[in-house]
Amino acid sequence: MARNYGMYLAYLVQLFLGLNVLIAVLYQGADAIITAGAFFLVGLIPHIFTWKTKIVFPWFVYFLISLALLIHVSGYVQERYITYPNWDVIAHTVSGTIVAIIGFLVIIFADKIRKYNLDSLFIAIAIIFFGMGFEYLWEIYEFFMDTFFGGSLAGLMQPSNADTMSDMIFVLLASIIVAVICYFYLNHHGKETVVHNMVKDSPFFKE
Repeated sequence: MARNYGMYLAYLVQLFLGLNVLIAVLYQGADAIITAGAFFLVGLIPHIFTWKTKIVFPWFVYFLISLALLIHVSGYVQERYITYPNWDVIAHTVSGTIVAIIGFLVIIFADKIRKYNLDSLFIAIAIIFFGMGFEYLWEIYEFFMDTFFGGSLAGLMQPSNADTMSDMIFVLLASIIVAVICYFYLNHHGKETVVHNMVKDSPFFKE
């Protein structure tokens, strides 16, 4: 993976994820340790994927994935969901952003592999639906956790209908912003160039 300042920022956020594991070990119980450990390992997945496939994503993909995980895990381990009333809004907004970006990557790779020849407007609209589809599944997960397990380490995940709707609204806004940026990004750089820069060193894509 080509090194740049952005990647070092992503590594720094991943380090903070590891520090939350240490905090959980020192000050929290087994549930917090398992949660923090799981979030840390999930944060490593994009780096391992790139290492194995030589598919290099833009640095902000690694950074935002780790940042979203850090916001969530610190909300549990450091009890920021309880201390800061708007922490959940921040978490959903950042998570909505990275899910929309992942949706963008999934769509353009599917477009390349299957040769759909999608235009930038269709891709932008699909990004919004991808982000909201994931948010819909996440809200079902929160409802399931509250109903059958009494919530998460920070208490109920859906304390009210207003909380659920605000989560969905902020994810929608994040998805729209990402979709608009991706639309102009593709129009400016060209879809083929964007994909080529990510897969040019990968043995799985012979161009």
